[in-house]
Amino acid sequence: MKWIRFSLLLTLVLHGGVSIAATWQTTPLSELVIYQQHSAPARVVAKQNSLLSTEVSGIVQAVLVDVGDRVKRGEPLFQLDDFSYRQQYRQIVAAIEGLEARITLAEFQLQQSQRLGKSNNISEERLRQRQTELATLTTELTAKQAQRDQAQRYIDDCTVRAPFSGVVVERQAQLGELISPATPVLRLLANQGQQLRADLHYQDAQQLHKNRELTFVMGEKQYPLQLHTLLPMLHPQQRTQQARLDFIDTPALVGASGRLQWRDHRPSLPASYLQRRGGEMGVFILQQGEAVFTPLPGAQEGRAVNIEQLPLSTELVLDKTLPRQNTVH
Repeated sequence: MKWIRFSLLLTLVLHGGVSIAATWQTTPLSELVIYQQHSAPARVVAKQNSLLSTEVSGIVQAVLVDVGDRVKRGEPLFQLDDFSYRQQYRQIVAAIEGLEARITLAEFQLQQSQRLGKSNNISEERLRQRQTELATLTTELTAKQAQRDQAQRYIDDCTVRAPFSGVVVERQAQLGELISPATPVLRLLANQGQQLRADLHYQDAQQLHKNRELTFVMGEKQYPLQLHTLLPMLHPQQRTQQARLDFIDTPALVGASGRLQWRDHRPSLPASYLQRRGGEMGVFILQQGEAVFTPLPGAQEGRAVNIEQLPLSTELVLDKTLPRQNTVH
C-alpha cells in the first residue's frame, strides 16, 4: 500500500475559505482482487449402463458369464434352448425348396405355352393362366424367404451377446429358467468413457467454457477434468443446465458423488471494500487526485463482486469517510 497526500480545498459559507490537508490510503486493485472458487454437486455416470434382455422366449441352456466378468463386444453371455426355432427353420427351408421346384416347372410350362401361342395352338386364357401360376409361386417364395430370415433371427436371438465391451454388474437369469421376451437377464456396464454430470445454474454453466481448472473432488481425492459439452436446454423446474465433463486421467468409479470445483477466471473484489452511496454499491477510486465513487453493477452487500470492467492498476481509496458528491457512472 502507499499513501497519497494532497490538499482538499473546502469553501465555508460562514467563515470563508479554509484549506485542509487530507491523507487517504490507497492501493491498486491488483493487490486486493481474488479469484473465487465455485462448486456444485456432481456424480459420475457411465457412458453405457444397459439392462440386457431377450427378444425371444426359451429355457436358459447355458450361463457363460458371471458378475464381475469383463466381456468384449459381441461375446456370448447367455444361451437359450433354440431347438424349436431350428425345427421351424428347417420346415421353412423345406417349403422353400418345394416352391423353387414348382417355380422351375412353371417357368418351363410358360415357355412351352408361349411357343404354342405363336402358332395359335393354345388359347390366350391358357397362356395367361400359366403366367399367373408362375407369379403366384414367385410371391409365395418371397414370403417363405422372409419367414426363413425371421426364423434365423429367432435362432440368433437365443444367444444373448454383449452390445459393447464392459463389466457384468448384475445377473438375474439362472440356468434352466424359462425366459420370456423382454425379461432382464443381466446388467452390463461400460468399463470406459465415464463422465461427470453436474446440474449448474445458467450463469455458472457459461463460465465453464472459459475455465481450464476444472476438478472433481471426492473426499480427499481430486480428478482433473475437461468440459465435454453443455446440453442446450434448461431444466423446466430447476432452471439448471446440465454439464458433462471428461476425466483427463484415471476416472472415478461410476456412481461416485462429490463436487465439481472451478476457479472463476474473472477478478473479484471482496465485499469488505464495498461502500454504499445514494442507494448504490460501489468503491471509491483515485482519479486525478480526487476520490471518485464508482458504482459496480450487480454488487450486493456481503458478497464479492466482479470487477473485470476496471483495470487492475486502478488505485482504490480505502478510507471509509469520503465525500459523497463525486460519482462516476
